[in-house]
This record gives sequence, structure tokens and C-alpha cells, in this order.
Amino acid sequence: MLSRGSRNSGSVTWLPMLAAICALVPVALVAQTPSEHDSHHPAADAPPVASPPSSQSSALSDPQVTSGSDEAETESESMGMSSSRRMEFYPELMRLNELTPESRREAEQLARERMRTGLELMSSSFGRLEQANALEDLARMSDALSQARQGMEQLQSGTAALQALAAGKAPQEIALGWFRKSMNLPSADVARPHGFFGLSAFHYFSMLLLAAVAATMIWTSSQRARRSRALVARLVDEGRQAPLAPEPAKSATQPAAVSATGESPSKANSWSGLLRVARIFEESPNVRTLRLVNADGSELPFRHLPGQFVTFTVRPIDQPVKRSYTIASPPTRRDYLEVTVKREERGTVSSFLHGVHEGDTLQVIGPSGNFTFMGEGANSIVLISGGVGVTPMMSVLRYLTDRSWSGDIYFVYGCRSDRDVIYRQELEYLQLRYPNLKLVIVADEASAEWPHARGRITADLLAAAIPHIQTRRIHLCGPPAMMTALRATLVELNVPPEQVRTEVFIGRERPKPDPSGDAHRAEAVAASPPLANADTAAVPSVAVVSFARSRQTALLPPGKTVLEASEDVGVNIDYSCRVGVCGLCKVKLLSGNVTMEVQDSLDANDKKNNVILACQAKSTGDLAVDA
Repeated sequence: MLSRGSRNSGSVTWLPMLAAICALVPVALVAQTPSEHDSHHPAADAPPVASPPSSQSSALSDPQVTSGSDEAETESESMGMSSSRRMEFYPELMRLNELTPESRREAEQLARERMRTGLELMSSSFGRLEQANALEDLARMSDALSQARQGMEQLQSGTAALQALAAGKAPQEIALGWFRKSMNLPSADVARPHGFFGLSAFHYFSMLLLAAVAATMIWTSSQRARRSRALVARLVDEGRQAPLAPEPAKSATQPAAVSATGESPSKANSWSGLLRVARIFEESPNVRTLRLVNADGSELPFRHLPGQFVTFTVRPIDQPVKRSYTIASPPTRRDYLEVTVKREERGTVSSFLHGVHEGDTLQVIGPSGNFTFMGEGANSIVLISGGVGVTPMMSVLRYLTDRSWSGDIYFVYGCRSDRDVIYRQELEYLQLRYPNLKLVIVADEASAEWPHARGRITADLLAAAIPHIQTRRIHLCGPPAMMTALRATLVELNVPPEQVRTEVFIGRERPKPDPSGDAHRAEAVAASPPLANADTAAVPSVAVVSFARSRQTALLPPGKTVLEASEDVGVNIDYSCRVGVCGLCKVKLLSGNVTMEVQDSLDANDKKNNVILACQAKSTGDLAVDA
């Protein structure tokens, strides 16, 4: 038995516990015991459970506890009564199809019975809670709280049922409403969105916004593609209308030049980029061949014709320096190109190229040049060269033999000594392999074992080696002194000048004027006639050259070329040889007049359109150029 003091103490601490019970009321609306869940889904053949006798209710309300077993038995009976009544109420409502007066009275009776049972459970739980608190028995306190929650749940469900019946709701609707509330499900009368597929206005707005963004992106992409195609078409048209390096005129019956792959060559100077040195071949003590490939391992990024050249830009010190070298390999070999370089004394670029290693990269521009032959329009070709001037001839020879050209090939090659012969083994091999190749190699100095001709290329040698030379097309390339002598030799052999194509191979020598007195070397080029009122005494001693596109002007003393003046003011004009044979420095003369010592790379079309060579053009009067 507990003393009065302990009971008073328990009653004091019971007040906070009552507050805790009230706080648990919202939780009871959601939580369900297994018996509550079973009451919502009764077995089909389960008989109704009779209400417990009133003696059980009085036993639940009796606060006296004599022993633990008696209390547990009382609690079990109370729980059984609660479960019995809860299983009877809502299943009964689900069985009622309509609310007749009899079914209404029956439902109201069940709801009031549920309320009464809930109050009895709550009353009994308060007494048990007070006893457990006095004994500080946490397990009994937890059981008492559970019983209080069950009572509160039955009281609230009965009250809600009476309210629903008073509002005239159908029995099944009352049962389903309570079930949804117990399972925390949304109410059946929640407003649902309208429209197609049950979507709301927000959904439609979001979809329209996304569709507008997608349509805008598609339209923007199509506009960019259209502008890109228009730009490419315009550039192609401009390139067709104004090529950088016009090709020599062809007859109406002569087909356009194509490579062995059936593709047209790249335009002059149409490509600029890096090529990697893949292999290096030592041809002689001071001559080496560089094999260059595309940096990514694919085919060459441009197409060339046999006899064309590329231009290298190197920086041996600080300023970039450009030099051109003929492509010695044929266009039939698309995976690489080869250039053969002779190391010149005090040669800036040649010394640099003799210092590169395999794996290095070089800046290349090209291809360019009109000194080409692909076998069209002729049944034979005479290739005469000297020194490193053999490189364009080697490109032509390799191209013709690769394609098994059936015409006669006369290859005449002169060197200072037998040690200076480049490609000797390959030339001798090709002579054995192709019967239409007639090879003549001449060395001015040779050992006793030298199997070829000795001396120099003379008229007698050419007449003996090349029958009917007057009827054949001739390509001539070599040092300036050799070129001058061979031109006179061909005149002696009665070869028509129009059958001879020449290209001066420039090392560090500068070509001298042709003593034969070609008219085109002495003539001046004028873009506009002199003014009628011009006072010759008023002509300044130092002229001024205007660069129209760059909007720059520079002084032009009598001994300075247009190219040198452009470098003084930072105007970029491409160049390579600086001696008038490569043609890279072609610019259009807009006004004034110039004189040029060498015009080898200008054709009739260039002269007609006032195109000049910046590296050769000099003037004593003011002029303007398109640069």
C-alpha cells in the first residue's frame, strides 16, 4: 500500500501526464493499431461481436489494483472490448446500402456506443496512469497511454459518425471518409485539374514555354547554317573570280589539270599550316631531302601539281624569314611531300633546314608555281636541269612514271662533279625499269669509274641525245649562269622560244639580266598615263608609295623596292625568293608607274591587269598598290 504522501506526490506529477495525453490526440487521428486495421477489412464470414457486459466496463473504471496479474487481465479485457466494438461499427456501415430510419437509428446507436466505450477506456487509462506514475513504472505508463489513445480514437470516430449522420451523408460515404482519414489519404472531394489529360494551366504554360525555347534554338541553328553556306559560296566565287596565282592559259581543247586521284589541285597559297618532318635523307655532303607529313597522320591537306613549290617560314633569330623550295615528290603520293635543300654558304633558311631533326614541325604555305607538266598536250618531254634545279624535274619524272605515261621522257642532268649528283640511284633504277626514259647525266669532274657523260651540257650533246629536239617541249631549270648558256644553246639548235619553259633556281645568287635583251625585262609598267600638265622638274627625288588596303604610306627612294618599303611600315606582302621568279609578291598597281628588272613569274594576263612584283618594282614617282 502507498502512503498518503506518496499519493499526493503522484497526483502532483499526474497533471503533466494529462497534458501529454492531450498532446497525443492529433497523433491518434493517424496512428492505427492492428485491430483498427482489421476492423476496416473484416472477414466475410466473421460474425458480429456482441457488446461486452456492463460489468466489464465497471471493472475498467475501478482504480483498485490488487496484483499484477489481475491488472493485466483487466487490461486485456478492456482491450478486447475496444477491439470488439471497433470491428462492429464501420463494417456495419459499409453493409448499409441506403439510410432508412431503422438503419439510421442503428448507426446512431453504434456511434453512441463507440463514444461511451471510448470514454470508459480514457477514464480507466487515467486511473492506471496515476497508479503507474506513483510507482514510477514506465511500462505500465506506456500501456496506460496506449489505452488512452484507443479511447480517444473511439470517442472521436463516434462523434464524427454522428455529425455525418446529422448532415445526411450515406453510411458507406461515412465509412470511406473515416477510412481515408485514418490512412492519411486525400479526401474524395479534392478538386482535380481540368483540361486535356487532366493537366492544369501551369502544365500547359510550362510545355508552351519549353516548345518556344526549342523552336528558337532550331531556328537559330538553321540561320547559322544558312549564313555559313552563304559565306562559303561567296568565298568560292571570289576565289574563282580572282585567283591568287593565275595558271597559264590553256587551249580550248586542253583539259583542266587534275591530279592522279582525279581531283583539281589546290589554289596557289591556299593552305598554311604545320607539317612534321618524318624522314631525312642525306643525298650528298651538302644536300638533304626532308620528307614532310601531316601532323595528324592523315593525307596531305592540299593537292599540288608536279613542278610546284611550297614556302617555308622560319625564325632563325627574331624576324621571320621565308624561302621557297620545289616539291620533289609527285602528287600521286598523297601521304607525304619531299623537298630537297642544298646548304648554301651564309644561307639563312637552308642552314636552318639542315639543322632540323625528325619529329620537328615546319610552317608551310602553298602550293604555288606554274612550272608544271602532267603529260597533257604533248607526246614527249625534255627535262634539262642543273644542280638542285633537278627537284621540279624529279617531281615530273616521278609523276609520269607512277602513271605509266607512254610518251618519251628525255632527262638531261648536269652537275659539277659526280659527288654532287642527286637521286643518282633512283634515276638509274627508273632508266632500267621504263624503256621510254632516256637518261643523260653529265659531270664536269668525275672519277675514273664514272659511267655517264663528262663535261657540260652542250649543243652537240643535246643533238645526239634528243632526236628532233626542235619539235619537242622543253623544261629548263638551274642556276642563272647555266640558264643563260642553255638558252643560247637552244637558239643555236633552232628550238622555237615558245616551246621552252624556264624556271630559275635561286640559291644565294641574284639573276642577272638576260643578255639576249628580252623586251619584257626592260619595259616599264604603268597603271595610269602621266598627267598632261605634269612638270617634270617638280618630281620629288624621293617618291611615296601608298598601300591602299592597309592605309599606310612609305618613302620610296630610287633604289628601294615596293616590298622593302612595305616592310618599313609593317605592311604584310607575301614573298619568298625576292628575285622575281616565285611570284608570291604579286600586287596590283593602282596608280603610278614602275620598272622591274625581272618579270619571270608574270604572264600576259598579269601584265594586262597591271599586276607587278613587289620585290622588283621600283619608281621615281608616287604610286599606289593594292596591299
